Amino acid sequence: MRITPARALPALVITSCLLATAACADNTSTGSASVGKEQSASLTAAARKEALAAAGGKKIGGKVTMLGINGGAEGQLIKNALKPFTDATGIQVDYTGNEDLAAVVQTRVHADNPPDVVDAADLGTMLKYAKQGKLVDLGSLIGTSTLKSSYPKSLLNATTVNGKTYGVFSEIDNFMVWYDPKTYKGPKSPATWDDLEKFTKQQAATGKTPWCMAQNAGAGSGWPGAQWIENWFLKHYGAAKLADWASGKLSWTSREVTAAWKAFGAVATDPKMVAGGPTTVLSSSVVNNGTGLISSPPSCSLMLWGVYAGGVTLGQKPSLKPGTDLDFFPVPAGSPAHADDELFSGHVAYAFTSNPRTRALMRYWASAPAQTMLVASGQWTEANTKIPASAYANPLLKKASQQLLNGKNLVAGPSMYSNPAVVAAFDKGVVSYIQKPGSLNDVLDGIQRVASTG
Repeated sequence: MRITPARALPALVITSCLLATAACADNTSTGSASVGKEQSASLTAAARKEALAAAGGKKIGGKVTMLGINGGAEGQLIKNALKPFTDATGIQVDYTGNEDLAAVVQTRVHADNPPDVVDAADLGTMLKYAKQGKLVDLGSLIGTSTLKSSYPKSLLNATTVNGKTYGVFSEIDNFMVWYDPKTYKGPKSPATWDDLEKFTKQQAATGKTPWCMAQNAGAGSGWPGAQWIENWFLKHYGAAKLADWASGKLSWTSREVTAAWKAFGAVATDPKMVAGGPTTVLSSSVVNNGTGLISSPPSCSLMLWGVYAGGVTLGQKPSLKPGTDLDFFPVPAGSPAHADDELFSGHVAYAFTSNPRTRALMRYWASAPAQTMLVASGQWTEANTKIPASAYANPLLKKASQQLLNGKNLVAGPSMYSNPAVVAAFDKGVVSYIQKPGSLNDVLDGIQRVASTG
């Protein structure tokens, strides 16, 4: 999982392995937890071949600067995926992870010393620089036909300004409803949200708490709730409305946004609906979001969270198996019209400079062989549609990738598009609302004021 600074999790998450098996201890020298030595060598060879082709078959040499969110263990996995590029092209990639990425990039841009490439976890900053004319058109750098054949149209649209594409996604996260197949007795493919809600209310009425939820993430507390709200909004009002909300055309105090918050509040503030009640929801670390699903006996039945929830949850009990002890189904829609609208978050790379070294790196980073290296780490799903399904050793990641990239209309919400101040207000608003449900109007008024200041 790679996430924004406001959504940073404790080190347990970063170091947990999504496979949650003994295999996680293997292949640490290559950063690949999911593949054996033979397959790892094959993937590396394919990546080197792709890198050399990206450089026009030449050993160019020199250096490229690349700034990203991830440091530590996850940053090392990114460096591992970049190593075949350096080996093949002679181009040294100076990768630096920084949790305060947006501020660092802004400072360097203002000093007229931008990094060559940025790997960011938000779209709003990228689009701002694109509209200012500071970014390189990736259609010319990578090739429009290559991009169109390798990425879903909706992902390319998300990074396109005035007909030019300025960003390319690597990691891509979707959202789902998680459950334990051994204990969950509800619908595993509910046709509508109402069907799922009917089951949860029936559970609550019998004294069985349906939902797992945790919101404590230090300064970023509340972000799982923000994602919950965005999912509900998209599945009830559709992609166009979500785009209006994300762009500011639809106010935070609008009827639709208010309804999404109230739907979240009907769960998060009701002690019959969430394990431990609202106080526990606020005090529990997000690392423990799904602990109730796998406890014995379980304290809850369902959790709405991202694809990374598998690693976070199963990582706490390495003996459990993905697909057997933890599984998921898509977030059901309010109506069939929105069934294929899928909320996503992820990482988007963009370039400030255009030269042979940057061109080669961006071509490589956008390619299936490079992103297959990241998939093989066992940590992430990736955006390139040419990545073979066999690269996903983990059945949960494979299933998530298929759910995300096969015929879905991928849509990002305010958490991806808004500036950091609005995102922080969103997260804090979730906490305030759970603490005091009657404060919703004041909470939304406050977020709207932050959004209105730009």
